[in-house]
Amino acid sequence: MKFTKDTPVKLITFLGKSTAPKNTDDRENYWKLIGQHGIVIDEVEMNNDRVLVLFDGNLDDFEIENHNLIKNSLWIKKTDLEVLM
Repeated sequence: MKFTKDTPVKLITFLGKSTAPKNTDDRENYWKLIGQHGIVIDEVEMNNDRVLVLFDGNLDDFEIENHNLIKNSLWIKKTDLEVLM
């Protein structure tokens, strides 16, 4: 599926899994975001399988690492996303 700018999405898995592996550091537990909505904010893909998603909510509220220049955005694998209509 082609993800274009402004495509609304929902995170359905993270790295292909629905739960975090054991011993996952709480600040790296991105599985907390499963079910969250956002939009693809750039058509550029990283490593041909990730798109930059701007989440609707504040990622700081989930107490996870967020180092991207655009606050509340993460590079997410396309296979972890569901397109919302």
